[in-house]
Parts: sequence; structure tokens; C-alpha cells
Amino acid sequence: MTEASPTGAVMTMVAVATCIILFLCEFTAFISSKPQTHIVIDSNQDEMLKINFDVHMLDISCDHITVGVWDSFGTDKMNITKNVQKQRIDHKGDRKGQAYSEDELAELEFGDKSFSKEELSELDSDWGSSSDNFKHDDFQGVVNAHDFTMVNFYADWCPHCRQFGPLFTEFEKKVNDGTEEIKDADGVKTNVRVLKINCVDFEQVCQDQRVQAFPSVRLFKRGGKEGEYADYNGGRSVQALVDFLRKEVAKRHTHTGATYHSMFSEGCRMSGTLEVARVPGTVHFQAMHTNDKTLNLAFTNVSHTVHHFSFGEAPRRSVNSLPSEFKRHVNPLDGRTFTADKFHKAPHHYIKVVHTRFEASGIRSYQQTHQWSTRTLQRSTIPQAKFSYDLSPVEVVVTKGDRRWYDFVTQVFAIIGGAFSVMSMATGIFKFTGKHVKRTLGKMG
Repeated sequence: MTEASPTGAVMTMVAVATCIILFLCEFTAFISSKPQTHIVIDSNQDEMLKINFDVHMLDISCDHITVGVWDSFGTDKMNITKNVQKQRIDHKGDRKGQAYSEDELAELEFGDKSFSKEELSELDSDWGSSSDNFKHDDFQGVVNAHDFTMVNFYADWCPHCRQFGPLFTEFEKKVNDGTEEIKDADGVKTNVRVLKINCVDFEQVCQDQRVQAFPSVRLFKRGGKEGEYADYNGGRSVQALVDFLRKEVAKRHTHTGATYHSMFSEGCRMSGTLEVARVPGTVHFQAMHTNDKTLNLAFTNVSHTVHHFSFGEAPRRSVNSLPSEFKRHVNPLDGRTFTADKFHKAPHHYIKVVHTRFEASGIRSYQQTHQWSTRTLQRSTIPQAKFSYDLSPVEVVVTKGDRRWYDFVTQVFAIIGGAFSVMSMATGIFKFTGKHVKRTLGKMG
């Protein structure tokens, strides 16, 4: 502004433009400061915690659904009805709920390959000794766990069994390893398991199966009636055993195309609040029997839609007053659907709850982080939709983050002074460089 030259005019304009841009940026930051957070030890001394929920169980009627709470103190509250409302919800579309037939249950129950690792180890193992690592207490469960099960009933003291043993072991290895592919009448590969049972150690099982001679080889079909099997009376060779197995399996239509469908004619929307001890715990929704009807609880479907799930006092009324970056953590499950596509599976939610205090408004809120997975359950376990929660030992304190007015003024003066100082130095460098260049060119001319 003090240099009456083209260079001075240009640098002045650049300095003014820079000051205006920086001033606008600083002013915008001053009037729209973001909240600031810091972490402290949780100061909340409440003994109780309120849980607010609105969950739609998609395929369990209201007569057969219950809500329960288990906490880390060991308190287990089941079938809670206080402050809980149930609303019947009809299924949409033409498909109505219907019970599963025995054939459908047999195929869906054991054809979905949803066994746990422990169950698979137990069900696929030989019954060679009662002192190994397995229970060996459910022979019918072993039969029902496979499309077909071929069993060699033998005794340690039997000389024919000792002679037949290595041959049957070779056959067992071929089938169980998949070397021999066995298909049913529709050309579909079947789940066949070959195993041995020692009738010395498991005498009661062999008596129940009415084994009268050793060795006795029988083929059992999954879902068959008790005592229903095909006896093997062929030659003592691996190929003869394979041919018998192929022939018998090829007579059966193992997979009929049964599909999962709605079991009940309606669903149930449950909403309300729960007062629980302010410690980690689990809220679970599950099916139950009634006074006049007994359900096969293992086949119930606990798929659900979460309309609302939160912690604390009246979060829906106060959530709108929270800063935008905190709103989405108050109820991250809202509006989401969680489904289990097979029997013996259930969605399980894991929620970390953090107490949050907003100093400017005086609001206390509970923020959540959420993960979930579909868990495979033991066949004897009743499926439950579980919401496991854990409270953090710290709290987040949110302050308004206001900037002081004199900090703003200081920054404005710094912008003006800094911009013109830089431009003055740049102008001096340009002038010095220009004179030096002209002097050098004059000497060369």
C-alpha cells in the first residue's frame, strides 16, 4: 500500500484478498465451534438402569413369547410383564404360518449342517471305548445327525470281528473321507457316516438294538422309526460293502426340497421398559409353552426387527437436542432387521454402553457401540434373541467448546499483520531481484 508501483499494487491486492479469506474462515470457526470431549471416571451413582425396547418378533405369536433379563449378579428374571406391551402383527403376503410336518423337520433339522464343532466330534466318532473323550450317550442322535449311518456292532472277544475289523476300517475310511461318493435316488450326494460300536463297552446300546450276533452291520436312515434298518448279509470285502451302501441309498429320495416358512400365523411386537441393576447383563426374547399348548421350542424362529433399543431416561424426547455427531450412537439398532435362516441359530447382540454427560444442556445420555452375530446353538438349547450389554467404567464429558472473544480478535490482528508482513517481504525480494537482474544485463550489453 506504500509502494506506488505495479508490483506494489499487485501485492496489495493479494494481501487484501488473503486477509478477507482468512478472516471469513476464522469468523466461521468462531461462531460454529464444535463440542469438545474428555474422558473421566464414571460419576453416575445410580443403582438402577432403565432399558427401553420396541422389538418385533417376526414369527412368534404373543401367546408364546416372553422377555427375560439376566445380570452379572446372577439375578434371572423371566416372563416379565410389568411395563411391557404386546401387539399382534399379522404376516404380510399370502403365505400363512403352518406347523412343520415330520418329513420337513427331519430334512431341515438335520440337513442344515449347523452342528457345533463339539457336536460334530461327538456324533461322528466311533463308539470304541467308554473311557475316551466322548459321552456316547445318544445313539439315536448319531443316526439322526446323518442322512444314512452304517454301523458295525462288534465285540472284542469275537474272532470273526477281529478278522473283519481291518476290512471294515478300510471301508469306513473310504466313505468318511469322501473317496466313495454315495448318491440318493435323485442323484444328490448324501451325508453318509460309517462307524463302529463296541458291544462290550456299550452293552446296553447293543441290547436296545437287539444285536444277536457279531459282527452285525446295519444301515440306518435318518428320521427312520426305531428298529428300522437294512441288514448287511453280503460278502466280506470292501467292494461288497460299497455296493450294498450304494444300492440301499439309491432307493431313497433323501432331499425333498423342504423350505423354511412361517410357523405361526402372526408375529408379536413387544415394547416397554425394564428396570435392572446397573451392571452388565443380557435381555433375551424367547418362545415358551402355554397352559394348553406345548411347543417344540428348538424349532422356533427368533428373527426380529428392532424398532427401538436404548438405555436411560426418556431418550426419545432428549435425543433431538443432542449434537448431531452424538445422536446416531444413542440407538444404533433402530430400524434394523436381524434374521436367522436355519433352525438352532439365533441373532446375538453385543452392546457397549458409555455414560455421556453434556455440560451445556445438563442432559445425561447413554451412547452405544454395537456388534452382532448369528450363533449356532446346541440342538437341545432353546433359541433366544439376546441383547448382551456391558457398561463402561468411564464417562464422556461433552463441553460446548466456545472460543473466547479476545482469542478471535487476536487471530484477526494476527491475520492482518501476518499477511502484510509476508507480502512486504515478498515485495522486497522481488525489487532486489529485479535490480540485480537489470544491473547484470546492463554490464553484459
